[in-house]
Amino acid sequence: MTQNDSSTQTIHDGGNDAPQPPQDSSARRPAFNMDDLPDLRDNAPDPDALRKAEFTTVYDIIDSLEEMITSAKGSMFSPSSVKIDRDDFLDKLEDLKTKLPVQLERASALMREAEGRLANANSQANVIISTAQARAANIIRDANERADYLASQEKVTEIARQKAKTMIDKAQAASDRLTSGADQYCIKIMNELHSQLGKMTRDVEGGLNVLEEREAKAREELPHAEESDYPQD
Repeated sequence: MTQNDSSTQTIHDGGNDAPQPPQDSSARRPAFNMDDLPDLRDNAPDPDALRKAEFTTVYDIIDSLEEMITSAKGSMFSPSSVKIDRDDFLDKLEDLKTKLPVQLERASALMREAEGRLANANSQANVIISTAQARAANIIRDANERADYLASQEKVTEIARQKAKTMIDKAQAASDRLTSGADQYCIKIMNELHSQLGKMTRDVEGGLNVLEEREAKAREELPHAEESDYPQD
């Protein structure tokens, strides 16, 4: 085999809008803003496109290494052996080692963002439940005050008692509806966020596995000098 350049080496190729809880018109306005809740609509930014953009640089480097090997010319007597520029190959590999930690940090940032969104949704859920409970307590208190007033009137004691009972029953039913609606809404939000977090975790782990496999394969296929590559007397 003829040696043309000290930086050329032989390498063997092994093969080629979320719903809002029910509200009572007579109650005070809630203390939270529904616009602050996570955006789970169909037109929300595509997380798959964002993850692809995060890994584009590393993938480009790996693809260029693969292209360098697959496009290299083979030997007439050993088709699986090709010559590549060792310096260029090592430069690209070093660039990959430099950029890979940055891409992994970006993936970790995506995970932290998802966890933050989940924590924010949980906080919003607590606000919804607290607001519903406060409104229910106000309704029951108002009903009791109205009942006391009616009971104090002469000749209307029995009527007041019946009206009070009716008002309390209605207030309790309204309280139950508010609490149940808030619970169901919170469960739905947290389930959707849990599903998104799980998918994001699987995507990131899949990306890391691909990078690790390609890096391991690249290390195995690094060129090694053979005795025939050295100058002969």
